[in-house]
Amino acid sequence: MNKKTIGSLIFAVLSALLWGLTIYLLGRSGESRTLHTFGLAAGFTASILTLHTILYAVFANRKTLEGDWFRRHGKPMEAEIIKISRYGYHMAWRVKARHLDRKGGRETIFKSDILRSNPNAKFSIGDTIRVYRHPTDSRRYWMDVGLPSKYL
Repeated sequence: MNKKTIGSLIFAVLSALLWGLTIYLLGRSGESRTLHTFGLAAGFTASILTLHTILYAVFANRKTLEGDWFRRHGKPMEAEIIKISRYGYHMAWRVKARHLDRKGGRETIFKSDILRSNPNAKFSIGDTIRVYRHPTDSRRYWMDVGLPSKYL
């Protein structure tokens, strides 16, 4: 089982347990306002967790699918790495690369996704990296860094 399947399964089980707790508390509440209030709170929490589970199952591997799509349909080009730097205060990294269009002389700067690990072991400034551009929208691209993104 992959990470997405395990996560979806855990969230689904927790959601089912919360729905069970909601039904139990509301069924036992009778005249007790306290149990009724706790039942409503459990129901609210269960509905939020259920929504989270559905969204997680749908969007958990969006970045991987996007990378696969760009590899199949995107226009590949080589770009020169100009900067490898830390991103923010977290243990995150980002690669910047530059592509010079030989026909028009236009320079384009590309930024990688936020990366989990240090890309300095794999790349150095001046190396070339493959960038895939969207076939119809030149503003969209994907850089093939080969390292896991922070938000997979």
